[in-house]
Amino acid sequence: LATVIYTDLELIVDFNQKVLKGRAILTIERKPSTNEIILDNLGLVVSHVTDTDGTPLNYHVRNSHALGSSFCVQLPQTVDTTYNSICNIQIEYKTSPASPALYWLTPEQTADGRHPFLLSNNKLIYARAWFPCQDTPSVKFKYYAKISVQKNFSVLMSALLQKMNVGPELAVYEFHQKKPVPSYAVIIAVGSLLTIKLDARINIFAERNLIFTERSLIFARNILKLRRPAQLMLMAAENLCGPYLWDKYDICVLPLSIAHFEIECPCVTFISPTLLGGDISYLSSLIARNISQSWAGNLVTCSNYQHLWLNKSFSIFICRKIKCTMYLNYEDLYKFFQREGLKNLSSMVDKFENTGLVKCLIPNLTDMSPHKATKCVPYEWGCALLDHLESMLGGPIVFEKFLKYYFRRFAYRSINTTDWINCLYRYFPHKKRILDRVKWYSWFFNITPSLIVPRVSILEVQCFRLAANWEPENSDIVNNINFQLSEFCDVKRIIFLNFQHTLNTHLTKEELESIIPGFAFNIRNVEIRFIWLLLCIKVRWAEKVESALKFAIKFCFPNCVCVIFQSLYEWTEMRPVVIETYMKNKEKMLYETQKELDRILHLTT
Repeated sequence: LATVIYTDLELIVDFNQKVLKGRAILTIERKPSTNEIILDNLGLVVSHVTDTDGTPLNYHVRNSHALGSSFCVQLPQTVDTTYNSICNIQIEYKTSPASPALYWLTPEQTADGRHPFLLSNNKLIYARAWFPCQDTPSVKFKYYAKISVQKNFSVLMSALLQKMNVGPELAVYEFHQKKPVPSYAVIIAVGSLLTIKLDARINIFAERNLIFTERSLIFARNILKLRRPAQLMLMAAENLCGPYLWDKYDICVLPLSIAHFEIECPCVTFISPTLLGGDISYLSSLIARNISQSWAGNLVTCSNYQHLWLNKSFSIFICRKIKCTMYLNYEDLYKFFQREGLKNLSSMVDKFENTGLVKCLIPNLTDMSPHKATKCVPYEWGCALLDHLESMLGGPIVFEKFLKYYFRRFAYRSINTTDWINCLYRYFPHKKRILDRVKWYSWFFNITPSLIVPRVSILEVQCFRLAANWEPENSDIVNNINFQLSEFCDVKRIIFLNFQHTLNTHLTKEELESIIPGFAFNIRNVEIRFIWLLLCIKVRWAEKVESALKFAIKFCFPNCVCVIFQSLYEWTEMRPVVIETYMKNKEKMLYETQKELDRILHLTT
């Protein structure tokens, strides 16, 4: 009845109070006889609501619940009530310091160590916690934002930077997103960031200490290595899906304490600095996934989160195609990632089989937080459905033409699964009988077929054979293995180490020492160093405990620090030093990470 079509934000970033404060002007399209608009609000402190002339408007809050409340505003009167009309309302407000959408990092939680950092992470339903909106993917709107902050800070948003003015104390950034986006895709990041220009479309933003440190040469080398793959992946995606319509594709390197965040938005992608320490294969995988979301999720969006597979499964499917077109010899690596995805899906089925959610691509989310519930929805199964349809309908060349048609037809719109199926039938009228044979209900609501995980890939076989031939007492074999390891890409090295960690029950410290020459553990891929340190803990290599603790404190995102501290806590003799190290460094970690470590180390009361 009344829909936001444009949002104008004018906000001040206050790091001292940990709030955003200012105003939002909402442009609203309403049907005849509609007198109010219902917005979403979670913790916003509203001081005034007026029309653009300053005339106060009545408003009230109702239906308060864990995910917020309905924020109802009486709309200004219009002269013509016969047709749809446009009106504007102005809301003065500030956010709560406890907003679940805004992460206010202290200087200790950043690489810089001197300046704070702000990042919004809407998690599907928390945009309402930093600006008033209709917080649903079914509503898309354009937006403008004017952000004021201390002059030594940079601001990024999921929009194009139009203007920047630096005054004696404040810097003012103006952004404009000219294409309609859902509320979850409105993102802000503020920090002491440097900019590296890769080309006309791509800039890199990163903290100074991530560039000008003893590791700066590695970072710079990987930035240069990233330029060409990023360009090629954008071109490959355009060949698959049609023109890239967001103009810019910037990359922001996150502080380590929030490096695990998954943020989906146009114009900018957020990556972990851990990805910049090794070869390009893992970094390319993440960039390909984020590029695919520029079409699946940002351009064409699910109408509600029951249909989120239209975003997630499509982005997985497109991502793998992008990687396949980039690498001539990528087939083995593609099969490995496909196998890993299906193995993870199989584990998910085992873990959540009693919830009912895991059996549905279109789950019932009534009375559930979409962010939590969708973590156990099998989006890999949706990718398998797309693979199945591609093979049935004529192969990649035929199906990729359909992809372009699909994204062109529904550009800037929000759709559901029925819309997508109807689009399939419309594009393939001569293949109606084939589509009629698809068991749609089983795919979407009752996933019963046994999961068929592909055979072990050639890539894995090579790694497993190398591990099986390992004889540390035979110097010739050790030298040969180390030579082969030195020639491996990072993916193969990780497979090799994971094999040792999960399957080698007789591993010894001496065996680990014999393979050190095969890895550049101190300067390269962070995931390799992480698994290596877990192996050191596994064999009770006491001299490596200090290195493990330093590594965990530096890379203090949950998947790293919690696993290392858990492993060390299980080593009874090391518990005192583990607890002491944690207590000295806990302020560097996010509150959620501290809470989990308190549980692991039995420090909760």
